[in-house]
Amino acid sequence: MNDSYKNLQNLGICILVLAALAFVAYFIAPVVKPVEESFLDVSPQAMGIRFLFMGLGALVVLGICYVTREKPAWEISAQKIVYMAIGALMYGVFAWMFNGATFNIPALSQVSLRPAVVLPVFFGFTFGPAVGFMVGAGGNLIGDLFVGYVSPHWTLANGIIGLFAGLAMLFENKEQSWNVGAIIAGVGGIAAVAFFFTNPNPEFNPPPDFIRTRLSLFMGLSVLVGCGLALAVRFAFPNRPNWGEAAVWGAAGNVIGLALASVADIWVNGYTLSDTIVGQFIPTVGPNTIAVAILVPLLLAVYASVQQAEAQAES
Repeated sequence: MNDSYKNLQNLGICILVLAALAFVAYFIAPVVKPVEESFLDVSPQAMGIRFLFMGLGALVVLGICYVTREKPAWEISAQKIVYMAIGALMYGVFAWMFNGATFNIPALSQVSLRPAVVLPVFFGFTFGPAVGFMVGAGGNLIGDLFVGYVSPHWTLANGIIGLFAGLAMLFENKEQSWNVGAIIAGVGGIAAVAFFFTNPNPEFNPPPDFIRTRLSLFMGLSVLVGCGLALAVRFAFPNRPNWGEAAVWGAAGNVIGLALASVADIWVNGYTLSDTIVGQFIPTVGPNTIAVAILVPLLLAVYASVQQAEAQAES
């Protein structure tokens, strides 16, 4: 088999394993936390539509891989599988530590402050899109399961965050890489704030009390602020261009991945477009992109220092 198609096949196997784990998680989650408390719908109809949208998202991921399958960044080695496992476990544990019961953000669903989102961005940017995808998706599945919840399409969306961070590896011209990532992040930030200001009634009913809540002005602007900070990293640290590149692709992954999941909830949960953008997309993507812009450069700096220390020790 041609190596390029082997990359596509290996990614497909990873997605099948992920889907199987998500299916098994549906039977474990009610044991971890009663469905009356977690609001997990375990009916066949609910499971079916969630896995349908997970499958549609997987086709998008495989389509991106197919178009760029010749790039060595898609290779999945034994070492990269280890990185996937380590990264997913780390992301899952930290996501659980910052779950909605501890650091809750008023939102239509159980959205939490999640600085750990920088982990799939870091792993994707450093080790490739396949690693980033599995760290994001696998870690989200673990983190959700710890609190008795499963959401296949949001799991895949978290995978897309890591995948997009790894897409930077596909560009030989790093200037072009930053430009593409910056355009996606910038458009996402502008679109979010435009929707917020043009929406006549930015309110939603967050669980568990379902009391009508209005999105604050700061949260309404947060996606634009986060994406703006991600773009600013390049100019704040001109001698560290990889920091700026990682920041914009991390922001872009949040915009694309979580937009797909939010829109899917129109059919999955019966939300209106206004409810899902104001009550899910903005409260999730805003804090995520701010965390990416601040913490990803720190992670890359620490990683570079460790690599330098190892190189000096070997010499």
